[in-house]
Amino acid sequence: MSTFARTYGSWAVAALFYCYQYILRVLPGNIEPELRQEFHLTAHEFGTIGSYTIFAYALMQIPIGLLLDRWGLKKTLLSSLAICMLGAFGMAYADTLFALQMSRILIGLGSASAFMSALKIAADGLPLGRRGLLMGATLTLGTVGAIITGSCLVSLISLTGWRALTSSLGLLGILLMAATFLVLPTAPTLAQSNLAIPWRDIRRILSDSSILLYALLAIGVYTPLSVLADLWGPAFLMKKYHIPKHEAALSCTLLFVGLSIGSLLLPALCERFRCLDRAIQLCTFTLLMLFGYLLYGPELSTQGLQGVLFAIGLCCSAEMMCFTGAVHATSSSNSGLTLGLVNTLNMFGGALLQQIIGSVLDYQWAGSVDEMGIRVYTSEQFVVALSLLFGIIACCSWLSLHLAKAKPLRS
Repeated sequence: MSTFARTYGSWAVAALFYCYQYILRVLPGNIEPELRQEFHLTAHEFGTIGSYTIFAYALMQIPIGLLLDRWGLKKTLLSSLAICMLGAFGMAYADTLFALQMSRILIGLGSASAFMSALKIAADGLPLGRRGLLMGATLTLGTVGAIITGSCLVSLISLTGWRALTSSLGLLGILLMAATFLVLPTAPTLAQSNLAIPWRDIRRILSDSSILLYALLAIGVYTPLSVLADLWGPAFLMKKYHIPKHEAALSCTLLFVGLSIGSLLLPALCERFRCLDRAIQLCTFTLLMLFGYLLYGPELSTQGLQGVLFAIGLCCSAEMMCFTGAVHATSSSNSGLTLGLVNTLNMFGGALLQQIIGSVLDYQWAGSVDEMGIRVYTSEQFVVALSLLFGIIACCSWLSLHLAKAKPLRS
């Protein structure tokens, strides 16, 4: 098999793993009523189901980068898939909130290597002119996983139940492990590789005002996806727009459709025309207006709602441009570590906000419950809680005006 064929085959396996973990990651947001009813969850407790996964994912970004260098792709991906698969089975058979939270942590730990592995395969195996498409396609495959969850799996859940479906996803992980074992080449173990965390390099990167600015902007444009698409979106849309669960889940998938298209096109176009910073500014201010209209504006038609969600997803693709800007602001020797740090801060911000919004909903709760005794939150309470996200996007928009003033520290 040629080198290019092996590279594309290895990338396909890693990208499919990224798609698989995305399905598991966004699943709780699409089965929110079932989980809250079965486990009698408050909004804060439900928020932990999503945030614990992302916290675990974020914490593993730097260690995964070191493991990829030490163990190689094959061992790292096989180990990660095994952990992710155990998390899926753990979620399927969880009988307490604690067990459910632990299963979600396992999914986060196992998922952490998928995106970085796919990017590493593209970067190491392809020349410069061919890397960008595969990197964008990796994120697109992740969004395909989210779209599958919102459009297809929600319908299956009504037929089979969420536990049977989650167990089936665990079995799918076994198939992916087999494909990984067969397709990826076995890399020699680097006995002299150093797994020590490079604290001096980390301090230097975090002291660079330009990198920090891009990291904060990445958090600002990522959080709408983390909050709406990954967890709270369907519940919010069901309340404000009075639509059934399957329609709310399907509408939220438009966020990912916009993201996938924007991630493929916008970064490449911005680099070509050298307008990266201007494009980030345009996306952040447009995102502010769109999200403000979604949150505070009048009720939209189904087509109007889906159009706004698609446009929000398109603006959120500025996240990839922030990663590109951060890499441009650092030295080539630290580009991988810089990406890991920016992604760590990015994911932590999204996870923290997921949980805070749940706490704000609980703080506002007026005591009303449904026929199953589960807390009910009004549309107005959702608007107040999600106003935190609007404030973050507003701060992000203001910070984007300082891009030209930031001075990168290159070495």
